[in-house]
Amino acid sequence: MNKFSDIKLNDEMYSIVFGLGKVIFVLTNSLRLKGYYIFEVEYDNGQRVHYTEDGKPNWCQDINVCTKTIYYKHEINFDDLDTKQGRKTLQKNDIKEFRYEDKLEMMSPAGGWINANLMPDIMVENAMGNGEYHLFRKMKS
Repeated sequence: MNKFSDIKLNDEMYSIVFGLGKVIFVLTNSLRLKGYYIFEVEYDNGQRVHYTEDGKPNWCQDINVCTKTIYYKHEINFDDLDTKQGRKTLQKNDIKEFRYEDKLEMMSPAGGWINANLMPDIMVENAMGNGEYHLFRKMKS
């Protein structure tokens, strides 16, 4: 069973890109096709995004390489979500090493530090390519 097969209207969601939102549209089961968008979320900032059953967003250009960017709100422990800015800017080589070792966090556009391996690859690569090293930090032990 896929992650969002039982999604319902008004379910509270959290996007690592847009923050908090609510489901405003759900396609009925009989009309769903595998790999197509089945629900829409409207975020607190007014942004609307469609998602596939496995949580891939419509803003991703190649659905075959997209990663899940959305979670049910109850899956996120907001008490543990760190939103403080990093104290030290990492070097590019450190970022690559920590990412390979699965010890890298990235500041998401929604404002929290997230395991960099959960972030869409294109966002990580763009930040690195643009020299935005302040968006990365070593994961806390």
